[in-house]
Amino acid sequence: MEEITLRVHAKINLTLEIKGVNKRGYHDLDMLCCSVSPYDTVRVCRAEKIKVTMDGAESGEENTAYRAASLIFGETGVALDVGIRKGIPVGAGMGGSSADASAVFFAAVKLGIISEETAKMLCVKVGSDVAYMMRGGYCRLRGEGEKITPLGEIDFRLAVVQKETGASTKQVYAGYDRTPVRGLGVQAVLRGERYYNVLENSAIALCPSVREVKDRLLRLYGNATMTGSGSAVFAVVAEETDEKILKEKFSDCTFAEIVKTVPRGIEIVG
Repeated sequence: MEEITLRVHAKINLTLEIKGVNKRGYHDLDMLCCSVSPYDTVRVCRAEKIKVTMDGAESGEENTAYRAASLIFGETGVALDVGIRKGIPVGAGMGGSSADASAVFFAAVKLGIISEETAKMLCVKVGSDVAYMMRGGYCRLRGEGEKITPLGEIDFRLAVVQKETGASTKQVYAGYDRTPVRGLGVQAVLRGERYYNVLENSAIALCPSVREVKDRLLRLYGNATMTGSGSAVFAVVAEETDEKILKEKFSDCTFAEIVKTVPRGIEIVG
C-alpha cells in the first residue's frame, strides 16, 4: 500500500480539569472526551519531499500535520505528501489540528513506515490530544493527554455552536494560570453531574462570544459547556432535537449543527 485516505473525526471535551503542573512544566490534565461525527478527510502517500496541502493551499511548518510528517521523516527518512480537506471547524476546541496530525501518524503505521509504539511516542511531541485522536471514542485522558482509559460506548446527540474562531490554546491556558479555577472532579461527572470546563473563564475573557453562545444554548436546551480551549460550545440534546431550529436560532454563527457521538476517531475510506 502506497496511499491511504482517512476520515478523522472531531472530538468534544465533555469535561476538562487541570490538576496542576507536572515536572516537565506541562499542565496535568483530567478530561472526558468523545469522538463526534464532523470530520476531516486526509489523504497520505509516500513522496520525494514533505508536502502538506489544506483545502488545496500548501501549508508550512506551522501546520500540525506538517510537524507530524517532519517527525516521521526524522525517524525513518520517508517523506509524505498529505492532502487535507477540512470539515472540522477551525479554532473551535474540537481537535481539528490534532486530528490532522493523528491522521498522519495513523497513516504511517498503516503504510508500514512506523510502528504503533513509535507513533504513540511521536504524538506527544505534537500535542496533548493527538494520541487520543488516533484512537477516539469515549475515554478519560490524564497526564498530558497520553494516559488514555476507554470508558465504553456512548450514544449522545449534541448541539455544537461556534460563533467565531477562538483565541490560541496557549493564550487560554496562560489566562487560566493567572486565575485558576477548581473543577467538580471527573468522578463526580461520571456519577452523572453536569459537565464543565475550567478553561471557560479564560476563553471568555479572550473571546466574549463564548459566553454569548453558552447563554443562548442554556436558554434553548438547559445545559451548555465549552469544549477544549474554545470557542465552540455544546449542549447535550434529545434524540428528536430539530437541527433546523438550531440553525435558525444561531444563523449568525459560523457553525451550528446537531452532531452525534461515534465509536472511533479514524476510519479508513480509501
